[in-house]
Amino acid sequence: MVRALRFRPGKNLDLFCCLIVLGLVASVHADPKPLTKEEQEKVDKAIDKGVAFLKRVQHDKGDWPLYRGAYPLGQTLLTAYALLESGVPAGDPSIQKAANYVRPSVLKSERTYEVSLGLLFLDRLGDPRDKTLIRSLALRLIAGQHVTGGWNYRCPTLSKQSEESLSKALAELNKGLEVGEKSQAELVKGLELPHALRALAVFRDPRKLPWHDPPGSEKNSRQTVFVGTTDNSNTQFAMLGLWAAQRHELPVGPSFRLMVERFERTQVANGWWPYSFDSKGDLAYVKRRPSMLCVGLLGLGIGCGLQLPTPGASQPKGENSRVLIGLAALSQDLGVAAGGREDPNTMRGAYYLWSVERVAMLYDLPMIGDKDWYRWGAGIIVAAQQPGGEWPNVLVNGKDHIGPAGDKRPVIDSSLALLFLKRSHPMKELTAKLPLRGKKLNQGVARLLSGAPPPEPSTDTPSRSDKPKR
Repeated sequence: MVRALRFRPGKNLDLFCCLIVLGLVASVHADPKPLTKEEQEKVDKAIDKGVAFLKRVQHDKGDWPLYRGAYPLGQTLLTAYALLESGVPAGDPSIQKAANYVRPSVLKSERTYEVSLGLLFLDRLGDPRDKTLIRSLALRLIAGQHVTGGWNYRCPTLSKQSEESLSKALAELNKGLEVGEKSQAELVKGLELPHALRALAVFRDPRKLPWHDPPGSEKNSRQTVFVGTTDNSNTQFAMLGLWAAQRHELPVGPSFRLMVERFERTQVANGWWPYSFDSKGDLAYVKRRPSMLCVGLLGLGIGCGLQLPTPGASQPKGENSRVLIGLAALSQDLGVAAGGREDPNTMRGAYYLWSVERVAMLYDLPMIGDKDWYRWGAGIIVAAQQPGGEWPNVLVNGKDHIGPAGDKRPVIDSSLALLFLKRSHPMKELTAKLPLRGKKLNQGVARLLSGAPPPEPSTDTPSRSDKPKR
């Protein structure tokens, strides 16, 4: 069920649609105008300068200069991945130095961000030698999933014996769930699992999960495995990492089912998602975080595209209603290219723009509502690039909306800016499986914004016999 916030009574979908009908949105245009030759040249030049900056400041050992608030391993993984997505070949010295730096380190890491980015980078690198490492990282992520369907800052390390037991049990569970003749609880009973692994969230009965973080978790979110508030930022990276892992025959279906239910249960009635929810199960940290809205839309996309049934959360009226409501909310947060009004209280930056870009690419949306998202974001990014090619935080209307003024992150923000400009799409296979996408989906968003009911179910829905691409 889509849940309303306790402390914001009346913020339901009817009010949301009524406000829109009263004039908060404009009509939706069918297609954006393509970038002009001058605009495209500016984008291409910005990409070239950004790539040159990142290659220039890389250390000889393969990592990059560390800035406040960053993980050295995670920053290196993100930057190397961004360079690959920007067209730098896998055999380039900068990529090879980064790969040699991260391989021995990521195997020892317990940090969710680093394990997830390790999967994303190694999958994109495409070196057959990394198959065993990819498998270990993926199993570590699966083991680190909480009973909320999400992740916190830590994932457990596993012995080789535990990896083997977990991999075998997941394969059997995933196969049984795809057949659909037995419930998860019945399937788990027949698995040969050590007691410690049987307690993992992925093997628990989803109908009996508490769906909230344990008491006191807010104080331990960064220190302890399985204890700590889960959040949608860590969960987003775990999602991307596991999507990369499933290309390598890792059985991630049970984890995705649990994760999708998290996003179905916690979408607020006006389309947004919180950053996290507290130990009582209430939605917490609900200040406007547009990047978390994007995370929820990515999670729902996995559920829709892979046809994953989740027993605990009912679907709103009309196919893809959650997606439509979320996209309608996102369209209201986007600016207008070439000088639209901006909300100075809304966090803007490279992380957010990268999140918007991945949602648009996943759902094949040239427009989101009536917003030309790429021209808007590219204009912001190109204008914010520094003479040296770096982005020390993307600025909107001349204001820094990410952290204190001294907290500059040129390597991280340059990497995220490049991913936006290159229209990076880490879940390409999923787009073709979506029952509603592109112009049809945006027409549904337009209908919702105008107050009309959602569109009828589409006729091009993939059959359940379609298996996710491994």
